[in-house]
Amino acid sequence: MTREKGFLYKLGSGFLIGAGLILPGISGGVLALVLGLYQPLLEMVTKPFSRWRQNLMLLLPLLLGVGGCFFLFGGLLKYLFLQFPLLLLYSFLGLAAGGLPTILNQANEGGFRLSYLTAFGSGALFLILVISSAGFAPGLFLGRGLWQVFSYGLWLALGAVVPGLSASFLLMALGAYEQVLSAFLDLDFQFLAPLVLGFIPGAFLVSWGITYLFKKMHGYTYYAILGALAASLCLVFPGWPRNVPETIQAFSLFAGSLYLSLFLGKKMKTARRC
Repeated sequence: MTREKGFLYKLGSGFLIGAGLILPGISGGVLALVLGLYQPLLEMVTKPFSRWRQNLMLLLPLLLGVGGCFFLFGGLLKYLFLQFPLLLLYSFLGLAAGGLPTILNQANEGGFRLSYLTAFGSGALFLILVISSAGFAPGLFLGRGLWQVFSYGLWLALGAVVPGLSASFLLMALGAYEQVLSAFLDLDFQFLAPLVLGFIPGAFLVSWGITYLFKKMHGYTYYAILGALAASLCLVFPGWPRNVPETIQAFSLFAGSLYLSLFLGKKMKTARRC
């Protein structure tokens, strides 16, 4: 299937997946599913030296597209964060909230079990503990210095590989989103090196683990993802708007982003049936 897709298709797909990585609330994994590239990418990560030529022909245009998206829109996002932080966060909350029904539908494909709620609670509790540790005991889960940046790479891999999770949203919950975005824009290799060193093994481990968990514990895995996403929504909530015009703007952006995310969820459902 992937061989039939040309260079320009892969380049454009990389650009869209890059948007999923850079925009908090949008899942790069979901976009890869919609584009028909998630399974080939998963196989490439778990078996990188099997059919390495085909893997390279898939990876290079995707990386070019992702990089192009980062450098074209990263600066704009950074500017908007500085000028309109609350409005931008409401947009991202709408994107993330719109992904909840998609994950719920996938979780209940084989029917609902009451025990799934324990997985939901575990996913939410785990994320809350990690984020709390960043504020009260920074070295507990995230490490310090280079180890902390290394751990950001692991979280970035988790959000990039697991469909339904947003890598940027996880970094935002950790308070590291702007720092990581600035490092990419400024080509801060001192920061990017440990980040990439964390991302590469993290992507391999998460890809292998998510493949196993989806086969063995499909419903429990998705409910854990759902719990983590729900917790992240609460953790990054920026507070209520300060006046009537800001309230109208914030909730309009939230509604528009929610609609966009729900639309993407429908596209993903159609892609999964094909």
